Amino acid sequence: MTKRNKTALVLASGGLTGAVYEVGALRAINAMLVGHTVNDFDIYVGTSAGALINAFVASGFTPDAIMQVLDNRHPELRSFGVGDLFRLNRGEMLRRLTRLPRALWSIGRGTLRAGRELALSDLLWELAQILPGGFYDGAAIEAYVRTILTTAGCSNRFDALTKELYVVATELDAGARAVFSRASQEQETVPISLAVAASSAVPVLYQPVQIYDRDYIDGGLHGAASLDLAIEAGAKLIVCINPMMPLDATQHYAAQHYIRKRGFQAIINQSVRTLLYSNVRYHVKSLRLKYPDVDIILIQPQPDDYVMFAYNPMHYHQRLTVAEHGYRSVTEGLQANLTYFQSILQRHGISLRIDGATRWLKRGTNPPATSQLIWPGLVTPQPARKQLCAELDAGLDQLSALVMCENPKL
Repeated sequence: MTKRNKTALVLASGGLTGAVYEVGALRAINAMLVGHTVNDFDIYVGTSAGALINAFVASGFTPDAIMQVLDNRHPELRSFGVGDLFRLNRGEMLRRLTRLPRALWSIGRGTLRAGRELALSDLLWELAQILPGGFYDGAAIEAYVRTILTTAGCSNRFDALTKELYVVATELDAGARAVFSRASQEQETVPISLAVAASSAVPVLYQPVQIYDRDYIDGGLHGAASLDLAIEAGAKLIVCINPMMPLDATQHYAAQHYIRKRGFQAIINQSVRTLLYSNVRYHVKSLRLKYPDVDIILIQPQPDDYVMFAYNPMHYHQRLTVAEHGYRSVTEGLQANLTYFQSILQRHGISLRIDGATRWLKRGTNPPATSQLIWPGLVTPQPARKQLCAELDAGLDQLSALVMCENPKL
C-alpha cells in the first residue's frame, strides 16, 4: 500500500465577485468528485476573498451550505448584507475632514510656488490628505465571520481545526507577507475571523486591520495565490481556483479598442484582472519547474468569459448570478478536459465523473443548494444514525404489536 499524499485547496484573491465565483466552482467540483469532497483536502490556503471562503470550507461548511447563505435560504445562518461588507469608516472620515483647511492652504501655497510646473496629479495628491486610510471598516467583516462560525458551532481558532488553514495578509509597515495559521506560534491566538478581515483589507477601500500592535492589509499584494505555502506544508496535489482572468477582446469582438471605448471602469477592471492573473500564472509556472513531483490543477475563467468581466471585483448585487455562472463554466471546463483532470487526480486516489454535474446543465439549470451537511457540529455521526434507525425500527415494531393486540381483526 502506498502512503496517501497530502492534498491542498488554494483559493486566490478576487474581491466579492471572485469569492462567489469560487463558491460556484467548488459546487461544480463537489458534484464531479467520487467518494471525495472539497471538505476532504488536508490543507487550505486563502488570500483575501479566497481566505473568506476557505475559512468556511476548512471549518466544515459545504459549498451548498455557503450557497444557501449567499442566497439567504439557509435555515439557521443569515446572508451577509451590504453593511457586513461595506460599513463606512465614518469616524476616520470625520477626523480627516478637519485637515481640509490645512490641505487647501498647502495646495494654494504650492500652486503659487510651482506656477506652470504644477501638474493636476500634484494637486490631487495634496488633496488626498483629507481621505481616510480606507473608506470602509473591516471590523464588519470580522464580526460577520465570527458570528457565522459561532452560530454554526465551529471554532474561531486555527489550532482547533482538524484541517490546516493558512490565511495570507500583508504587514503594512514592513511590507512583508504575514501568514496566519496554527503553525505560527506568534499568531496562533489570532482568531480566524480577524485574520480573514486582515487578508481582505483591500487598500484604499478598507482601512488597515490592527492585530495587536501591527497593521495588516490585503494579502494579494504578495501574490493572488500562495501555493508555495501548500507545498511547504507537504501537499503533492494542489487544486487552485483563480477567479481573475483578463478579457481577451481581440479575437471575440469585432469592434477595435473594445476596452478603451468603455472608459475608466473597463480599463481599471482589465488592469486589476491582468495584474492578478499574471501573478498567479508565473507563480504556478515557477513552482511546476521547481517541484516537478507536485501536481497543480489551475481552475480559472476562460479569456472570452465576458460574464466575469462584466462585473467589477467588488460587485454586490449580482453575486448569485456570478456564483451560478461559476458552477456552469467550471463544470463545462472540467467536462471538456475530463481525461486530463482524471489522469492527474487518479495519481492521488481521487476519481472524477461528469454525470453528477452535467445532468443539471442538460436541464438548463443549476442544482439546488441542499441542506445536507450544513456544518459538522449538526451532522449526526454515522454510528449514531445507525443506532437511531435501529431504535426507531424497534419502536415501530412495538407500536405495531400493540395495535394488532387491540385490533385482532386487522
